[in-house]
Amino acid sequence: MDSQFQKLFEDAVQLLHELCTPNGILASSIEADNYKRIWARDSIVCGLAGIFIDDDTIIEGLKNSLITLADHQHELGMIPSNVSPGNTDVSFGSLVGRVDTTTWFIVGCCKYYKHTNDHETWNYLKPKIEKCRSYLKSIEFNNKGWIYTPLSGNWADEYPIHGYTLYDNMLRIWGELMWCKTEGIETTEIDFISEKTRFNFWPSEINNPDIIYQKGPYETAKNAQPNHFAAFILPGDYDLRFDAAANALALFHFSINETEKKRLTEFIDSLTSEISASLIPAFWPIITDKSDDWNLLKGNYSYDFKNHAGDFHNGGIWPVWMGMFCLGLSKNEMAEKAEQIIEAFTSLVSENKEWDFQEYINSNTLKLGGKNKMGYTASGVVFMHLALQN
Repeated sequence: MDSQFQKLFEDAVQLLHELCTPNGILASSIEADNYKRIWARDSIVCGLAGIFIDDDTIIEGLKNSLITLADHQHELGMIPSNVSPGNTDVSFGSLVGRVDTTTWFIVGCCKYYKHTNDHETWNYLKPKIEKCRSYLKSIEFNNKGWIYTPLSGNWADEYPIHGYTLYDNMLRIWGELMWCKTEGIETTEIDFISEKTRFNFWPSEINNPDIIYQKGPYETAKNAQPNHFAAFILPGDYDLRFDAAANALALFHFSINETEKKRLTEFIDSLTSEISASLIPAFWPIITDKSDDWNLLKGNYSYDFKNHAGDFHNGGIWPVWMGMFCLGLSKNEMAEKAEQIIEAFTSLVSENKEWDFQEYINSNTLKLGGKNKMGYTASGVVFMHLALQN
């Protein structure tokens, strides 16, 4: 392993240790009230990084996070977006609720139990998971297997992603599969949903037309010859933009064929040309004031507009999702591409004196952006480490 990356990895693990508290894993160690909370998504992603490297301190932090979140579960089954330890300040989202807090919670609980065999904690979490599953079933709305996410209803809370999102449905599938295996439940239903997801979100010639969501839009998307999994599907439209987190989760779960590997390689190479570095943005292409969905982006914020071109969700490069994407590539025997991305990232941050585990990198300027000392970003470095080991 390159010595620069080894140092980066060691610093990432150290930061994750610093974020672990008796209440759970904090989002960041910076002195800001909003980051001294237990955020469902951040804490569980950090906890999974700990499980993957078998780190007892981080795993204990995950356990504490799961208990804190479970303690504040909504009566209808939703898991909070974040909880302020020591008081009753619980948030389920701002402009809209967050679907992925609940799916990440199920994944985190099942992964924790599988890794530790901690029956006492599992017995407390199990009924909470059952309520989560009931809630998620209800937001299928049509009882056909996919959950439907409101506009900006997941981690990308100021970005126009909605409908049947690949990201949210892959998390749901991951959690359901682990739950069924843990409980000894038949997986026939979730296996069908998984197959339906695999083929609808990367349209191609298939032998089973019955699993196509909507024939006309499917054919249109197929004829576009996409180079990666689609971001989301709406009635009447398959949105083929790139979603790094969604594609990472899909690559974890699915084995792509040689044609798809070739197309994905072409897409990564095209990003390298456009960004002038082998880095992976959270979403692509960048939305501009000429884009069809600019009106869904320009006013979509609570405090200040952050989605300038190349920033934040709008083309920003988030190490957490880039790391997870690299791990997905390595699982699909595309290690060379993963190594190329990790090398570019390591070179960029190692040469930058301002590097301090910032949230994202601007894809136009390659400048660091967002808050620093982020557990999310440290987790991304751990995922990169695992991609190199795979």
